[in-house]
Amino acid sequence: MSYLVLFVADEADDGHADALRETARGLKGAGFFDDPDLGGQRTTGTYLETDTLEDPVALELIARVSELSDALACRIEVQHREVILGHIVYGQPDEQLAAVLGFGGP
Repeated sequence: MSYLVLFVADEADDGHADALRETARGLKGAGFFDDPDLGGQRTTGTYLETDTLEDPVALELIARVSELSDALACRIEVQHREVILGHIVYGQPDEQLAAVLGFGGP
């Protein structure tokens, strides 16, 4: 099993948790997690079981969480198969994530 995991990389609060929960509920196969004290800080995010980032549901989850990142002005860490792919920063993929997703650049 391989998972796409997107979680708040900044300090998370109830607003982040509520928004991510709603995002997960609205997408078939997506899940939500909220651990109040993982490693000393709250960890909140969404996940999807998928072998590939080309899965349309995976791409939709990334798009929806990107919108949420912009609306909540936060950084989201994106992982697949337990490898950090990069971050969504205020709605935009960082250079590392953009390269993985095939955005921009020659």
